[in-house]
Amino acid sequence: MTALTPEEMEGRLNAHRELMIDFIAALLSGEDRVQDFTRRLVEDASFKDHQEDPGALPDLGLATEASAADEVRSILEAARARAEATQEQS
Repeated sequence: MTALTPEEMEGRLNAHRELMIDFIAALLSGEDRVQDFTRRLVEDASFKDHQEDPGALPDLGLATEASAADEVRSILEAARARAEATQEQS
């Protein structure tokens, strides 16, 4: 693994913090909130980096946001794989 930039590390930490807060709030609020949480998770994982604008140069804030989106996407993929494996074992 390569060393992370401060912006990448901040983005990953922010992603973990927000996921934990949202997840615990959803668990405490009931099934409907858990489904809302899942929908938001998918939306957060699809952060756009505005690459369609050839003149746009990413700044540090964008690097942090992109890193957070990558981390959420990675966590979502791992969670889906684990859920599928659990279903197959049942």
